[in-house]
Formats: sequence, structure tokens, C-alpha cells
Amino acid sequence: MKSLSTIILVASCCAASPASADTFVQEEGEGRIILSGILTDSSKGFDATGDVIDINDFDQDQFYINGEYGVADGLTLILGTSYRDVDIENGPDTTGLGYTEIGARYRIAEGSNWLISTQGLVRIPGEGRIEGPAQVTDDSTDIDGRIGAAYFDATFFASAEGGYRLRSGNLPNEFRVDLTVGANVSEELLLLITSTNTISDGAGEGPFDDDYRYGDVFVSAAYRVAPNVRVQAGYTATVFGKNALRQRGPLVGLWFTF
Repeated sequence: MKSLSTIILVASCCAASPASADTFVQEEGEGRIILSGILTDSSKGFDATGDVIDINDFDQDQFYINGEYGVADGLTLILGTSYRDVDIENGPDTTGLGYTEIGARYRIAEGSNWLISTQGLVRIPGEGRIEGPAQVTDDSTDIDGRIGAAYFDATFFASAEGGYRLRSGNLPNEFRVDLTVGANVSEELLLLITSTNTISDGAGEGPFDDDYRYGDVFVSAAYRVAPNVRVQAGYTATVFGKNALRQRGPLVGLWFTF
């Protein structure tokens, strides 16, 4: 599984929250650290019918550091934190610590070319926002549970995971569905496509009394520059939504295995 772990590492850089987008576990005594950034602009959004509309411009720059370590056979500890800057046209800006995530991933079952795992995270807010679309609001303490499955061979993998996020405060709980496919086109170059999808479980309270949904696609390439180091570059876009931002922008990543 060690070679497979090397193939899968970059997938977690592609999601909006790197600590929560990987079906695979680390081998005992092995780990990884991933640094990533996603820089998006939202001059348009989705209304209550899913149509694209003009909105006040939202610029959101997010930076993540995520660490994982295999503490036992089939069990991986997860720790991640983030920093972000949200700049809203004619609105309040926010700069500071984002969510910190603490949790674990456990391998339930595996075969020669498949794997099933489960994951649980506690998400602690930082410099929280209490207004605006759900994509830029982060004042709630969350509990995130997921189950995932993957198929893989020497050069290709596909993974899918579904989960539910319990949120405190006024925000509604959420259903989460993530899909990733990746291929090694050479010994150095890995291509990835990830789809992350969020659907609110009904409406929330206060300023969040409307239900929402949104789906983001991340397309990227990761290049091996050293035996244990890859660099990544790509692009992300929100492809559908309801009462949500339509985000667009580049992503970058740097990850290390040990």
C-alpha cells in the first residue's frame, strides 16, 4: 500500500478542506504533510432557483496545512488548520485563522485493488463569520462523519465518499458527497479531477433560513520534484448551486511524505 499512498496524496489538496477528502489510510509509522492554497473570486452567484446572478464581488483566499500519521495498522490520525482572507465588495471583510480539524480515518476492509474506510472529524472555528453565504461562514463547531470506497491499480484510482456534517449555531446540517479520479501519466506526473458537493439538510435559522447546495470541480496536475515531494497546480470552479457563490480560481499545493 505504500506506493498507492504516494499516488493518492495529492487528492486531498484538491478539496476545499484538505483534511476531509481522502479515502485512504497511512501505513503504520508513515505520514504526510500538505500545504495548499485556493484563491477564488465570486462576482456571480446562484439564486434560489439555481440561476446565475450578479452579486457583490467575493474574493476568498484560503491556505491550508494538513498532517496525517499512521499510528496503527489501518488507523490514521488527522490534524489540519487553515488561514483565510475574505474581501467582500461593500461588505465586512474577514482575515484570520480558519477551521482547525482533528480526527481519524480507519480502514474497514480492503482487497487487492479496493478499499473501504470511515472517517470522523471535529472542526473548530477560528476567526468566524456569522453572515453571508455558507461558503464563507464558519462560526459553527462541526462534527463530520464519512464513509468512503476506492478502486485502484498501478496507474489509476477512483474514490467516492459520502457523509453528514452536524453544525452548531444557525447553520443547517449538511450532506457531503465527494468523487475523485486520478491517473499517473508518467512516473513524475499525476493528473486529478475532484468533485465536492454540499447539500444543506433543510434550512437553518436567522440569516440562514434558506436551504442551499453547491458543487465544486477541481482539476489539477501534480509533479514529483523529489522522491518524497510533489508540487501541484490547478483550477477550481463552482459548477452548480442554489443560494450559493459561484467561485472560480487557481489552486496550488506542496506535499511531503515521510
